[in-house]
Amino acid sequence: MVKATFENLKAEKKERVTQALLHEFSAYPLERAQVARIVKEAGIARGAFYKYFDGLPDAYAYTLKTALVHLHAGFSPKSFDGEEIYRATWDFLKQVKDSEYYDLARMHYVANEAAVKEKQPASLRCQRKLPAKMWAAMLFSHETIRCALLDPDHADEYLKRLKEALALIE
Repeated sequence: MVKATFENLKAEKKERVTQALLHEFSAYPLERAQVARIVKEAGIARGAFYKYFDGLPDAYAYTLKTALVHLHAGFSPKSFDGEEIYRATWDFLKQVKDSEYYDLARMHYVANEAAVKEKQPASLRCQRKLPAKMWAAMLFSHETIRCALLDPDHADEYLKRLKEALALIE
């Protein structure tokens, strides 16, 4: 959990730490990330890192959440609309490709996804209250994003398959 000490930092210092986290987690899987590299780049003491975060998994969760808030901005469908979900997935992939978060997103799917899911409560992972069509669309959309990031040369094929899958549940 991000500690209040971090939340209360001056904007410039908070941004320096956030950028150091982004660089570390974009270049290294969580299991190989190092506090030493983060604090060196951020220009902070090692002890300060632990005043801001409980550890590397906590810092990674903060970094991923920051990226997702930025990348998901403006998308929260209220009901199933296959075309809207397709367009949002396409937009998300374009936005992530053109953003500072591309390497982080790719590293998430290459190396960190399982570790993060393992720590999520079942209620968040399983989305049991989501209507069936929205749940299926969410799974299809996220799998398309995962495949497109892992295999970017075939992103158009994954998007085409998403469009077809969404039409099946329309």
